[in-house]
Amino acid sequence: MMETNYMSSSKFVLGMMFVLSSCMGMAPVWCPQRLVDRGRAHALNNASLFDGPPSEMADLIPVTIGGRDVWDLDRIDPYLVCRYSNTAKTVTFHTDGAKSCAMLGIPFRAYCK
Repeated sequence: MMETNYMSSSKFVLGMMFVLSSCMGMAPVWCPQRLVDRGRAHALNNASLFDGPPSEMADLIPVTIGGRDVWDLDRIDPYLVCRYSNTAKTVTFHTDGAKSCAMLGIPFRAYCK
């Protein structure tokens, strides 16, 4: 299940990504580079991975391997939370079936596949 809390037109696009990933196996899910809220763009600047819904606050700590921060997905129910500069709005993906999740440096990117 995917959750978002920003503009509804973007929910459709992200929803379609979720449907396609569900139908075709786990396709890569990337945090959107920008979030537009009330006409203002916010750049992706951080991400978190949770074991279970973020409301349960089981935030996982990544390990740096080869210049990437990666999370161990063994026996967890992964939720990728994308965070943006100068806003509390986030984009959340339930990435059930993902084999790996990682964050990369400049420009900041986060994904699960």
